[in-house]
Amino acid sequence: MRHVTALTLVIVLASFNCIAQGAPHSDYLGAGHITGVTVTTSGTGFFGEGVNTINASGLDQHLRDAARFLGQSTTGANYEAIESLSTESYETWIDNQMVMPEMTYLDSSKMVWDHFVQAYFDEWGQIVIEGNEDVFPASFYWRMAWWHNAMHGEDLLRQKVALALSELLVVSEDSRLDSDAFGLASYYDVLYSNAFGNYRDLLEEVTYHPAMGYYLSSINNEPTNEEMNIHPDENYAREIMQLFTIGLYELNQDGTLILDSGGMPIETYDNSDIGEFARVFTGLGPAGYWAPWEDYSEEEPIWGVWYNTIPFIDATQPMLMFEDYHEGGVKHLLNGAATLDGASGEEDIDVALDNLFYHQNTAPFVSKNLIMRLVKSNPTPEYVARVASVFNDNGAGVKGDLGAVVKAILLDVEARDCEWISDPYSGKMREPMIRYIQLLKAFDAQNESGKMFSVGWNTSDIQHPLNSPSVFNFFLPTYAPSGPIMDSSLVAPEFELLNSTIAIEYINMSFDIIWSENYMESITLASPENIGYPWWEIGFSNPEDHVELDFNEEISLAAYDPAAMIERLNLLLGGGTISSATMQTIVNIIDVDYLEPSDRVKLALYFILISPDYVIQK
Repeated sequence: MRHVTALTLVIVLASFNCIAQGAPHSDYLGAGHITGVTVTTSGTGFFGEGVNTINASGLDQHLRDAARFLGQSTTGANYEAIESLSTESYETWIDNQMVMPEMTYLDSSKMVWDHFVQAYFDEWGQIVIEGNEDVFPASFYWRMAWWHNAMHGEDLLRQKVALALSELLVVSEDSRLDSDAFGLASYYDVLYSNAFGNYRDLLEEVTYHPAMGYYLSSINNEPTNEEMNIHPDENYAREIMQLFTIGLYELNQDGTLILDSGGMPIETYDNSDIGEFARVFTGLGPAGYWAPWEDYSEEEPIWGVWYNTIPFIDATQPMLMFEDYHEGGVKHLLNGAATLDGASGEEDIDVALDNLFYHQNTAPFVSKNLIMRLVKSNPTPEYVARVASVFNDNGAGVKGDLGAVVKAILLDVEARDCEWISDPYSGKMREPMIRYIQLLKAFDAQNESGKMFSVGWNTSDIQHPLNSPSVFNFFLPTYAPSGPIMDSSLVAPEFELLNSTIAIEYINMSFDIIWSENYMESITLASPENIGYPWWEIGFSNPEDHVELDFNEEISLAAYDPAAMIERLNLLLGGGTISSATMQTIVNIIDVDYLEPSDRVKLALYFILISPDYVIQK
């Protein structure tokens, strides 16, 4: 007969804490194998009697591993998704996700626009209701479309990667793009459709997209004219280097800085390089215009006038090269490269994008940024190097294969092995919008109408897709809050979104969402008398649009086994990483006779959402 003491049990369980590389196993402690094993403990603890930790009624470790994986690879998943993944390999799941049918955010935005507006406009977009003014397709239509797709889409991995890319290749509605829902949606489609494509193709589509052209002022970018003191705009040239490809300083493949003989970092480019690339990105202009404004597409473009940019242009069509406005001549690029004299504007752009894409910095720079968005804020140099090597060569001689890069990030030993869960340098703060989406998805948010037309109010004052305050995203990748993190030379980018006011707001918001049951603000045209009124005056009077979450399973557990209910919430929200101490504390609070099961669930959910164990993703 073998005896397992409490201390020994902790050691044994630690060795089985994660299932390496996502391969499913049924032969481990916690899967029911108790023959010849006696477990003694000093008390019942969170998991009850000692034997429950290994008889399959306690630590369902395969579920915890699956939940933790989905916390990295999705914006949220329900219990059925966790349970399903626990029976298959993670690599198979990734492969299946990558071939899921795609949605389009532009089509969804047009569907939302049609729902509110089209029936009351003529064919040219002019409102036919007397007394109303022309209406732009404002950004809230894009927001409603984003939430609708987020709630209905089954391609969970593509959605997560697209969101990560949106925080690297940034455009924002915090600009005149707030008047162009279709342009925003079309740009997001570029990120979404290329999430598993090639980074070189993605760079090109981003470069030609009017939303980026407007946001970083490469649209209508004129060539040098010394007499009129006109010089090419340098904005896009600077940011495509600093933020989208190579960064500020030369890097080793593992993402560490290359230092000069004096121990200082070496800059990747200087002001003259910015000027040369700015000359490359001249001559791009709109391909078309949309009603209700006059169609100028048949005329010679007049650069810089009010109607030749957002929101008057059709920002769903890639920009065109107008050779008369492209600066000719040789442009000197990085690492001694140059464009050809007499080349066309598009040829210049091709050479410039290749120059950046094949730069030695691009693989570690992009790889590290994606690791930080999906898995952890402080990946080791070894982790970065492994992923960067896949970026450089996917195994078939292809560079920039984002599908292979994403797979390498999620299946890496540093993402999967249990030792990293307790490592103090590991983990990242869950972004505010991720916490909100995760809540909705974990409990199957739904309504009778099927219209998830939210504008994201519950987090929009802090964070919403394509609404960062600048091209530098919601937070800098190098941000480190003062104190132990900074003192340890670590970074915690998402903490730039956290201050005392926002921390309190989050606690109050979590309480309000749960107890008011205002889980999502869906909006539809409630009645015919609302014809012609803007969305903010329509209200929420249609009961078919009220969003509900499904807590039936949690309520059932709360009635007779609060500890099991807490463990289920741990899986759904915490990826199985919320500490036993935290969960036991919550059980002690809610396991009282005067609380109804539904109130036990609400209290438990509230305490988990505001706990550091949950807010920090491991």
